[in-house]
Amino acid sequence: MIGMVLTGHGSFPEGMLESVELITGKVRQIEVVPFEEDKDKLEKQINQAIENVDTGSGVVCFADLAGGTPFNVCSSIAAAKRNVRVIGGTNSPMLLSGMFQRESAVDAFVETVLKEGKDNIKQFEMKQKQAASEEDGI
Repeated sequence: MIGMVLTGHGSFPEGMLESVELITGKVRQIEVVPFEEDKDKLEKQINQAIENVDTGSGVVCFADLAGGTPFNVCSSIAAAKRNVRVIGGTNSPMLLSGMFQRESAVDAFVETVLKEGKDNIKQFEMKQKQAASEEDGI
């Protein structure tokens, strides 16, 4: 099963996991690593989290912002590890999808969760009601 590390600024990772677990129930093989201010501490915690969840099927690190410190630290670590992937811009739909795809190959998993994350970004739009016409008998 693919291991997951959820990281981001402040309480983002805890909040995301709490939200997902309201829907899925308790999730196994996932570690949450919040980033406060200390980059070196974050790097140590992410390395440990990866080690904790890695059972040989790969690990995917989900970060809040592509280009932010948690994403950059994960990317640096992943560059030295063959089976670690990093995703920035994490949202709930991609995490939920990922919970049910964890037996996939790691690259297929990443492709699926990225698609789900993108496909579930929507804007609410009001649709105009069509005016009744004379042909409708009104």
